[in-house]
Amino acid sequence: MAMDYQALLGRQVELSAPDGKIFRFQVAALLPYAGATYAVLAHEEDDGQLLVTHIEAGAENAPVFIVAVEEDIISAVLEKWTAQRVAQALAQEEDETTAGS
Repeated sequence: MAMDYQALLGRQVELSAPDGKIFRFQVAALLPYAGATYAVLAHEEDDGQLLVTHIEAGAENAPVFIVAVEEDIISAVLEKWTAQRVAQALAQEEDETTAGS
């Protein structure tokens, strides 16, 4: 059974560095790209720091976040996310304008 990645949106995830240090992120977006699912993670303590990760199903279908290192993939995913956020903001503004009429 496949993991419902959409359930991860807005959730806190913890990633561990090779030295064992734990970093906490919030799942800001889930985006398909090149046949895979990528997550844009926002660092909880550093406003503005983003991390692009590829999601794979691990043991018992638990999500595993693998940091993307390919600049072309990172750029493409962040561009998709930015376009998605702009479209959502425009739709929200349009809804507010329509509701106020």
